[in-house]
This record gives sequence, C-alpha cells and structure tokens, in this order.
Amino acid sequence: MRFTDTEKSKMNGIKIRAEISDTNQLKQALEYGKFEYLYVPERFLNSDISDKEKIVVIPPVFLGDCEKQITVRLKELKALGFKRALAHTAGHIPVIAESGLYVHGGMRLNVTNSKAAGFFAELGLEDLILSCELTAARIRSVKSCVTTGIVAYGRLPLMITRRCPINDGKPCGNKEGCGKFLTDRRGEKIKALCSNMVELLNPDILTIADKQNDFSAMDFFILRFTDEKDIVSVTGDFQKGIVPKKNFTRGLYYRGVE
Repeated sequence: MRFTDTEKSKMNGIKIRAEISDTNQLKQALEYGKFEYLYVPERFLNSDISDKEKIVVIPPVFLGDCEKQITVRLKELKALGFKRALAHTAGHIPVIAESGLYVHGGMRLNVTNSKAAGFFAELGLEDLILSCELTAARIRSVKSCVTTGIVAYGRLPLMITRRCPINDGKPCGNKEGCGKFLTDRRGEKIKALCSNMVELLNPDILTIADKQNDFSAMDFFILRFTDEKDIVSVTGDFQKGIVPKKNFTRGLYYRGVE
C-alpha cells in the first residue's frame, strides 16, 4: 500500500511504530518497511531477519524464572546484529544493559508524569511509551528530554496471568498463542495472547485514529497488533483517520481512571 502526501500529512510528523504478535505480522511489517521501529518478541527473531536495526526485542514480561536464559539470549541477539530491547519494568533495565543493547521504555513502566520521565531518561533509556492510564490532557503535560509516545491503536490487556485460563491453567506452549477465546457474560470474545505469561485482551480495539491532533505533542505512536491479519491495511486506515468498523474504545485517554 502506498500513501499520498495528504495522508502522510495527517500524521503531523509523528512517527509510526508497530508491535507485532506473530510471524505473519512480522513478515508483513518487514516488507512494508515504513515503521520507524518494530517491537518483536525475542522468540520470533533469528539471523535471517532483515532490518535488524529497526527491531526492538521484546523479552518476556516475567524474568523471575528465566533471567539467566534471557540474558544469554539477548547477548546472542546482540551478536547477530540486533541493537535494541524493550524494558517492561525497571528490573529489565540492567538485564538489557548487561547484554549491550539500547534500552527502550515500555508502557508497563507506567510513566505518568515529567518526574518519572526524567528518572528513566537519567537511567539512559532511549525513549518512553507513556502510561495508557493517562488522559490526553495529562499526556500533553509530560515533559521529557527523551522521545515519548503512546499506544495509539490495538487491544490492550485486561489482565495478565502466569497460567492460561483457557488451557486448564497450563502454559499453552504455542509461541504463536493458543488462538482461543474466553467468552464473558455479555458474549464478548476475549482472546488470550500467550508467551511466558498470558494477556487477556480487551475485545474492543483502542484507537485514536480520528483524534491524532489531540496527541500532537507525541514523537511516535505505537500500533499494537494482536489478531490482525493485514496490518498494512490497518496502518493505512489509521493514517487516514478511519476508526475500526468493529467496536472500538478510547481507553482512558478521555475519561481517565475511574
């Protein structure tokens, strides 16, 4: 897909990054080639991956039982030419730094104000994804000496667990995810996205596609892809300001934490 200058101008100079959840999405993202960075789970990466400098390696969220293995794995990826990794928590920062990779700050760092942004900048982080619990007004108030962004599209986790509630409480063991759904009391299908933990995903898609001007202070937007089959088309719709036909949500960006 090719975008016109008019479509590109709607982005107000804000760069687009993508977080992917399976190998098909990774293939599409690499072929598309226009994302500033791609956030990719470490289990999908190998020496054959192109554009290694664009890849931000995503380690497992929980390191308590695999920190040594992940430290070795990150060093292996560094030797293969990957340069960057995502810190989910403050505990990830020294692990990533030890591997020699640049550290990028994830949304789970829960950066909600300028002081927090300054703290992580002083630790040497390359950039920060601000907390999804901030309102648009509070996002505009955050001052940072490193680039900042927000999750602008995608299914956010409702809950994170160590065991899969769909697979009898056992790890699903499928690196592409179990592909199954829970059904809530309203009949909504809640997908489980699995790795060394399980994210139960909001059935409604977060989007600010038609509200981008409210977030013009941001340096980048994250499009978080989970079960999308054609991420290039979704990206094109986002850039054009088109909201999904399915149920969508603004998250907490306009109503705040209740």
